[in-house]
Amino acid sequence: MISIDPSAQSERDNYKLLIGSVSLRPIAFVTTLSNDGVLNAAPFSYFSIVSSNPPLLSVSAQHKNGEMKDTARNAITTRELVCHIVDEDNMTAVNQTAAASGQK
Repeated sequence: MISIDPSAQSERDNYKLLIGSVSLRPIAFVTTLSNDGVLNAAPFSYFSIVSSNPPLLSVSAQHKNGEMKDTARNAITTRELVCHIVDEDNMTAVNQTAAASGQK
């Protein structure tokens, strides 16, 4: 058995370890609107089913530089978001949104 100390690794290495540990996981492409009507779209690999009754999903939005990201801020403010499940045909385009926003 391999033992890994997450405190001895970078945040990026821990992220890679976590997402690589759960294979064939879907990516949620979450869209929100700001109070000003600005559309925000972002991919989330921290995404899962919470319950089927009532139907609930979880999306974990990390902070960036100690600040809440737009997706979380918009969802909390408007109390709305849309979770799109990314299919293989759209995976490259969705991944490019993460690279463009500095998430990768």
